[in-house]
Amino acid sequence: MNAPVETEREFVLDDKMRSAILHSLTAVGRSKPVGYLPIYTIKRFLKTTPKALAASAARRGLATAQFTTRSCRIKSGAFYVYDRVALESLLKEQAEAVQAAGLPSNAVTFVAHIAAVWYDTGHPAHGIIATTFGEPPLEVD
Repeated sequence: MNAPVETEREFVLDDKMRSAILHSLTAVGRSKPVGYLPIYTIKRFLKTTPKALAASAARRGLATAQFTTRSCRIKSGAFYVYDRVALESLLKEQAEAVQAAGLPSNAVTFVAHIAAVWYDTGHPAHGIIATTFGEPPLEVD
């Protein structure tokens, strides 16, 4: 006997859940220079497009970048929002650590790099990247 095939259920998010997901992008600014969401999440759960989110970010003076599955480590591709001035400032403040970790010091190149390369928590780049996402670096023993 054949087992029933489960189809994908339609997810309807309330405003609170939608806001929580969007926070990764809407919180971008001085203390959180970079945010991203998978393209799948944007389309499936938020029911919008990267183009619409890019327009919203541009109105706030923020830069955006969209990466395909070939150019990033996210299965569906990814959409990044970043504050170019805040990110450049952070990269400049941490220039020595950025260079030692092998990270680019230019904001545009940095965003493309972190979309494409995954670092383990013990790698020196991990703490810098966490800081750009507004998270404290992990304490590694």
